[in-house]
Amino acid sequence: MIEKIKNIEKDVGKLSSLQKLLLTTDGSITDILEILTGSEVKIETIYQKIGKADEYLAERLNISEGDEINERVVRIYNSNNDKTLIYAKSYAPLKRTNDQFSNDLFKADIPIGKILKRYKIESRREIKDINFLRADKNISQVFGIFENEILLWRNYSIIKDGEVLIDIYEMFPYNSFQNEFKVVIETPSRLHLTLIDLNGMDKRIDGGIGITLSKPTFLLEAKISDKLQVFGLKRSEDHLIDQKNHILTAAKRMLDYLGIKTNVEFKIREDYPFHIGLGAGTQTSLAVGRSVAELFDKELNATDISKIVGRGGTSGIGTASFESGGFILDGGHSFGELGDKKDYLPSSISVAAPPPVIARYNFPEEWDIVIATPNIKRTYGREEVDIFKNYCPIDISEIRELSHIILLKMIPSLLERDIYSFGESINRIQKIGFKKIELDLQPQITKELIELIRDYGAIGAGLSSFGPTVYGITDKNAKEIETKVKNFLEKEGEVFVTKARNFGARVRKF
Repeated sequence: MIEKIKNIEKDVGKLSSLQKLLLTTDGSITDILEILTGSEVKIETIYQKIGKADEYLAERLNISEGDEINERVVRIYNSNNDKTLIYAKSYAPLKRTNDQFSNDLFKADIPIGKILKRYKIESRREIKDINFLRADKNISQVFGIFENEILLWRNYSIIKDGEVLIDIYEMFPYNSFQNEFKVVIETPSRLHLTLIDLNGMDKRIDGGIGITLSKPTFLLEAKISDKLQVFGLKRSEDHLIDQKNHILTAAKRMLDYLGIKTNVEFKIREDYPFHIGLGAGTQTSLAVGRSVAELFDKELNATDISKIVGRGGTSGIGTASFESGGFILDGGHSFGELGDKKDYLPSSISVAAPPPVIARYNFPEEWDIVIATPNIKRTYGREEVDIFKNYCPIDISEIRELSHIILLKMIPSLLERDIYSFGESINRIQKIGFKKIELDLQPQITKELIELIRDYGAIGAGLSSFGPTVYGITDKNAKEIETKVKNFLEKEGEVFVTKARNFGARVRKF
């Protein structure tokens, strides 16, 4: 168990003494929880059924395949505040239980430890394994945490007369049973459909439209520390360097702005690649900024944080996605000698403040979004700057056509939930203005992907930002499109189906 704990700590961070106790105790977990919480602990049965043991369970329980077993899922909770403390799943062979024990175990919400005491059953607990996993949607709802947060788990058996009476799996959040003030923040991602005006004739440039995505997400833990440090996921070296630089830069800017000399430790629990068109840079920086503000009890909105950490200099879609989610239209920046911007620049080097949001609408939740990111060269940095310089200004006639499509076709079709008109808007945008340039500069595979997604059934398909991520909007055959695109890419890329997210970043403090 000592070695297993060390291995867990290498991957997820230090465990508290209480966590180590809960993972390794061979005593009653309910007794320990009542001592820790100072209140009565109760259980609620979430799911229960009698079934037959498969080969795996038969081996674990030392019974014959096909023997009857009781499977039960419960939550153990604090009776004072209804907070879930432990999520547990148990398997009990029916042939090893007497009628009274079975009645309490299978029909009553009584902790197992108390049932054993009630019937004076002499038994012992044998710890089989301990480890960690990530919370799925169901378990995250049980604990009131975010999906993909770390859960610690253990498996043990209650042994009576040398036989397994019950086999139990228990789990609890990594951020429970720790005596530290922490902030956990979960952000969305986004599609950037197009920039609108890179002409500037009317003394305004940029402007953009985008859709906030439910997946992928960025999940970050932060706590006050002696050192400013980052612990990340195991990705490519280039990604880790880029990610660490974003986090450290944003953290230093926030701490300096707030006049705070204390440092912060960050742990990345979930992320997605930079420079693929899904806005990882902005979400990472804003998550860091918000977590620092929360740690030191400072009230700052997403626009304030964006200014401090240096995001939103061209597009306001990332900032607005972080703030409120949904479908977003931003109004760009004033342009010229007296304006916020004096040149055509990408967000990566622009120092302008985030632009105002002109409109924000809920995106239809019944519409699916297919995301495909091929493993190809990514456009960012100096190359991105050069594209702005070489191709701007865009002809004003294209700006007017694009504006007309957005104002009098795309947004009305969104509000009327007319996916066909919305899809037509997406398709037309790929052939106009700066988006046409972004798409023309893409490798052939990116262009083929967009056409294939349409051919496979998407109503509209396009390029997000500078790519290489492309997307398709549909309302009926998303999984079929996903499968066909995966076959086309032959594992040389990532493909998944997601939904729009009509809310912004979420924060937990404890």
